[in-house]
Amino acid sequence: MPRFIVLSRLTAQGNRSMKDHPAELPDIEAEVANLGGKIVERYAMLGPHDFLTVVEVRDNDTAQLLRVADRGGETASRQLLPAIDLNLFIRLLGQSTANTGPYKWQISLPARAIRRLFQGYAYLNNVEKYCKPFTVLGQHHFDTVHGPALFVANHASFMDGSAVYAALPKRYRNRVAWPAAADRFFIRGRRQPNKQGWWFSLMYNSFPLIRGGGSGALSYTDWLIEKGWSIVIFPEGARTSSGKLARFRMGPAILAARHGLPVVPMYLEGLGAIRPKGSREMKAGPVTVRVGEALRFAAGSDPKEAHRAIYHAVDRLRLEAAEVRRAARAEAQPPALGTAAG
Repeated sequence: MPRFIVLSRLTAQGNRSMKDHPAELPDIEAEVANLGGKIVERYAMLGPHDFLTVVEVRDNDTAQLLRVADRGGETASRQLLPAIDLNLFIRLLGQSTANTGPYKWQISLPARAIRRLFQGYAYLNNVEKYCKPFTVLGQHHFDTVHGPALFVANHASFMDGSAVYAALPKRYRNRVAWPAAADRFFIRGRRQPNKQGWWFSLMYNSFPLIRGGGSGALSYTDWLIEKGWSIVIFPEGARTSSGKLARFRMGPAILAARHGLPVVPMYLEGLGAIRPKGSREMKAGPVTVRVGEALRFAAGSDPKEAHRAIYHAVDRLRLEAAEVRRAARAEAQPPALGTAAG
């Protein structure tokens, strides 16, 4: 499992508590265990931080939950840093890992005007050409959401972004941003203009999300939300073709709980058949976008509870779609031999 360094600094209340009860350290061990991880080493420190803890947890998103100290952060504040094996680090020194972005100009008026002109090229043309028919169910749930929001959907096709964009109300299309893997879309040194990070930021309003980036992985997302922008996230992290949801990353839940954002669950159906994973050919087919009732979380809510709620909301939409398909198949089946038709 990946390793992280947790630097803890006691608050004034934490210092008083330590003086009164010297044997009671801030309880990070129970938190790590609840996240399915373990503590590798732990030290008390002399300096700007009071404790250093080396932990192993399953991924970066899970590690982000450790940023929030026990008892709501009353006794300690924490800084989270990703760690890497020294020998692996030496091997990686010879490889290019530099990324470009993020570009704060991407939310400027000129950039927004250019995207509005090119929205057909970037998003809508493929929907009009290949999604036949294109159906959005539950659009009325958008009416209950105002201001910054998170739009969370399953990920089955490279056209998922286009489908979500086409389903969104126009008031959100021009104020929504899209995180994209930094190690795929924002690699430094690419020559083709349409393969460079600035192009993705200009055309799609995408920004780099660094996988395993520690506490800084969501900092630019925080900045966008504070500026009044909404975010579209595919929390599975990679395309799936099994028909079931993969495990969700923790990022959306952390953002929703931190900012008190409404989360609109969405389920995309039919996109995988238009261009199956690994194929270069595309064929038109029916696509349905199901929109669920917005979930609302107060700022400071438990991210783990938000994570479960978001997953189940998207999964309920998936189960609804599966039930509709089963009913359609049953209705299309001819009556069994010997059964009266009327």
